[in-house]
Amino acid sequence: MWRWLVLMVLLGTPLAAEPSCPVCSKYDYEVSLLERVLSNELALKNTLDKISETHAKVEDTLKAIQGENVKLNHAMTALEIKKKEMDERLNNSINSGITNVSETISEMKTNVQVLVAKTEKELEAMKEQIVVPLVIFHARLHIEAKHTLTGNQVVVFKTVLVNEGRGYDPTTGHFTASVAGVYMFTVQYCPYVAVGIYLEITHEGKPLQRSNHYEKDSYVCVSMQAFAKVAMGEKVWVRSLYSGDLNHNEPYQWNSFAGFLVHL
Repeated sequence: MWRWLVLMVLLGTPLAAEPSCPVCSKYDYEVSLLERVLSNELALKNTLDKISETHAKVEDTLKAIQGENVKLNHAMTALEIKKKEMDERLNNSINSGITNVSETISEMKTNVQVLVAKTEKELEAMKEQIVVPLVIFHARLHIEAKHTLTGNQVVVFKTVLVNEGRGYDPTTGHFTASVAGVYMFTVQYCPYVAVGIYLEITHEGKPLQRSNHYEKDSYVCVSMQAFAKVAMGEKVWVRSLYSGDLNHNEPYQWNSFAGFLVHL
């Protein structure tokens, strides 16, 4: 480009006017003009070189940016793929965990049902095998007509009719439990006419049941009963609270003490 400018200057030299300076020759003027043109051309060339260099750097920078952009895109794509894989694995793990938990709960439920059924069968078998032992006694006070009692006296029923389990002692009037369980005790007594009788069924010195009766003009018999949970070795007996007379009529009126094991 600067060559074209020089050529134009050279072509236009013959047409140039003479310098206004009277001491400057035409040759000096053209040399000065040419130097000025060359100086401008050189400055322009330097500027163009710098522009070209800058343009080259910009292009290199853009290429580098494009390269980094490609790498970034590849990295983003890889991350997206990894995210999808992780989401799939997480979902699979959750679904698998839920399935396993459901299967475990179902298995536990089945096992519990089987265990309950087995336990019920074993309990039924145990119930069939458990036999409540026969513990029963029945004794009466065999007296002739009138029998006088004093206060706080143990009533000893000496005539034993039944004594399965051998818990009743006819010498002391005490029943001693050989088997722990729930017992029923009953007492029948017949007050002498016009005499009050006060009796108590006693368990280890504590009253289970009390009864009293007074009949003015006739002979009658009354009864009382009690239930108690008696431990092995504990005693139950009958005692009179106050003095009184019992009546005995062999064919019709018996004074008796009885008891039996109801439940273990």
